[in-house]
Amino acid sequence: ISFYSCQTNNESTCRSEEMKAIWMSQYDLTPIYTDNKSQRNPEDYTSKAASVINNIKNLGFNTIFLQIRPNADSMYPSDYYPVSEYVTGDYSNDFSYDPVEILVGLAHNAGLSIHAWINPLRAMSSEDIKKIDDSYKIKQWYLQEETHGKYIVEYSGKYYLNPAYKEVRNLITDGAGEALTKYDFDGLHMDDYFYPTTDDYFDKEAYKDYQTGGGKLTLADFRREALSELVSDLYNTTKKINADLLFGISPSGIIDTVYNSQYADVYLWCSRPGYVDYICPQVYFGMEHETYDFISVCNTYSDIIKNPEVGLVVGMSFGKAFSGIDNYAGIGKYEWQKYDDIMARCLTYTKNLEKCMGVSVFCYQYFYDPVTGKKVSETADEVDNFLPVLGDIHWNNTEV
Repeated sequence: ISFYSCQTNNESTCRSEEMKAIWMSQYDLTPIYTDNKSQRNPEDYTSKAASVINNIKNLGFNTIFLQIRPNADSMYPSDYYPVSEYVTGDYSNDFSYDPVEILVGLAHNAGLSIHAWINPLRAMSSEDIKKIDDSYKIKQWYLQEETHGKYIVEYSGKYYLNPAYKEVRNLITDGAGEALTKYDFDGLHMDDYFYPTTDDYFDKEAYKDYQTGGGKLTLADFRREALSELVSDLYNTTKKINADLLFGISPSGIIDTVYNSQYADVYLWCSRPGYVDYICPQVYFGMEHETYDFISVCNTYSDIIKNPEVGLVVGMSFGKAFSGIDNYAGIGKYEWQKYDDIMARCLTYTKNLEKCMGVSVFCYQYFYDPVTGKKVSETADEVDNFLPVLGDIHWNNTEV
């Protein structure tokens, strides 16, 4: 499978076996999408977006994971999801133009691959839901007594979609299919917000109905099955639109949490056909982390891949380099203050990592200020050591 493709008018124009990706989150994008709580004028936005794309290419990346759905909302005009406040400044505002269309075009013109990144389950607060139009299913499920607390459930101040229901899974896959059809994205990328809680209240009614119907699975396995059905639906939706498009998932680096607390069956997804093309664990740890050091976490995920068609893309982050401390690392707490080449050494390790086809780095704002283009001083030394390795690296599992 090719892990890097770049499309123009649905025709592949550039192809490689390797992925050197960067996440562009809502936090990277909002400063260039908005100005004074409203959508930035299109000329100004296009200019700033072009600078971002140019910087990404010059850094040596070939792929962008573009956040289009952070909170059951949409960063482009959608028939399924309401406008995102990250683009227009408020959920009650409408689009004045389509910023995603511009960004996809800029990326492809620069020869970069760009994938649609969705957060499938996490929605918004009650206050924000009240602002959106009643035509959207999210709002309807919130307002209707028979679906509120079932299809859409509150946890810790935000609502989440419940994948136990087919209607909910259909909304998620319809929205993903819309994005892949509307734009020449090169793939679909799903992040790590799975079930938000282990508490049985979240899907109590759905599980009770399942048991009444004769279901024998434990609640944990019931949840894993629901998520796996969603993942399979997203994979099939992607491949029906274009078999060459990639579908991958980025779970947390702590696999026990992923499986036992978030109910994401990464073991299944990486073992059987029909779930993912790649797994991209967020290995946001240094070499000296006491319980989850970079090398052991990478090896754990490499080992669970039993399907030869599934590749490993290692997720990395400059977040600890930015903050200078890792409060959960035990003896490695101050590793990021002692060294300025941790990311470079981690990247070098992936070169010979079994099944590894590339890396993805979080995120743009740790390299440059999105608006001014000024280099970020807190990460400058780590970046300077990292970029030459990124430019030279070829993974031994790929043919270039």
